[in-house]
Amino acid sequence: MKQFRHIFAFEYRSYAKNKAFVATTVILILIMAVVLCFPRFSSGDFLSGLMAGEARTLAVAGEDADSVAAFLQTVLPYDRVTTASADEAALHASVLSGEYDAVILLESPTQYQYITETASLTDTTSMTVSEALSARLQSIQLASYGLTDAQVASAMNAAVTAVPVTLGNDQSQTFFYTYILIFLLYMAVMIYGQFVAQSVAVEKSSRAMELLITSAKPVNLMFGKVLGAGAAGFTQLILLLGSAFLLYRVNADYWAGNATVASIFDMPLPILLYTILFFVLGFLLYAFLYGALASLASRLEDINTLVMPVTFLMIIAFMVSIFSMLGDVDSLLMRVASFVPFTSPMAMFTRICMGSVAPWEIVLSIVILVGCTVGIGYAAAAIYRVGVLMYGKPPKFGELIRAVKNDRAARRKR
Repeated sequence: MKQFRHIFAFEYRSYAKNKAFVATTVILILIMAVVLCFPRFSSGDFLSGLMAGEARTLAVAGEDADSVAAFLQTVLPYDRVTTASADEAALHASVLSGEYDAVILLESPTQYQYITETASLTDTTSMTVSEALSARLQSIQLASYGLTDAQVASAMNAAVTAVPVTLGNDQSQTFFYTYILIFLLYMAVMIYGQFVAQSVAVEKSSRAMELLITSAKPVNLMFGKVLGAGAAGFTQLILLLGSAFLLYRVNADYWAGNATVASIFDMPLPILLYTILFFVLGFLLYAFLYGALASLASRLEDINTLVMPVTFLMIIAFMVSIFSMLGDVDSLLMRVASFVPFTSPMAMFTRICMGSVAPWEIVLSIVILVGCTVGIGYAAAAIYRVGVLMYGKPPKFGELIRAVKNDRAARRKR
């Protein structure tokens, strides 16, 4: 146990004292501070004036342009809606010269051209104009049938109200924080798993591992390295998420009314506990694999090739969970993935947040994941013990299994 504590403390301090680690943490906290404090400063007159763009002008041309322009002025965010001649070539030239930002060329009561220089992804003017002109045309037609203005207004404003009753999870409230947490787990495994692999490979290439393996048990070395890296990553995430939570609370009044942001920071306590549980188990499972495979590398250049299967497993787990969030999170694929250790940290967590899952399923998934993580940890330590003494071409799977068995048999004879 003393060996484990020394190795764990050494690995943790090596990350905590790393300048890149500290700088990355500080920069990310500063970025979150800017984003979460933005509404506080954007409410001021100075920033509002600074961000204000130039006055925008929309021209309306064609039949009944005057009344349509007056009508659109009330429903569009343009600073000025004016009329223009119906000369199509002249209208094109006016848009290209910047005289008008856009032009509505009325061709009939049910059709028009929307002329702009650049079709922006965020431009909703055409959709708004279509809805507004459709409502206007309906109002005119209803009035032609002899209805009074009050009757027309009553018909046009008739609305049906839905009262939602959600018996399970409301995915509109859980989607964003589920996505963020799944993405954080993915990034943590990819980044810190690679750190563990590189640490093992560097020690082996420098022959330092041969000294370590004779002075410490492989289990202590493997668990110390992985848990040290995991603790460092978990510390970084606590700092980032804790800072984000405090910054949000300080600026909560300025984010009032933003349901998306509120759903992220008003996460229920059970979900937070499941986050910690699946994050820790998922990270340990993959980190053990990264460390074991990296011990087989004789050169740093071999790491990416050796750990590629593990990386693909992580990518598959991530993609399955993300795509299910846009469809059915309780599909057959997700139910199966919830009990496969390599995918369950993401799949089961997604189902808990966004789907319908029975308590026994959660318990069974966690038991399988814990058992598999511990088993892989000890198997990784055995591979680590054999792999550190192997140089040259990485062994094939069959050769590795035989080497592990021979090593165990030799130790039993001692």
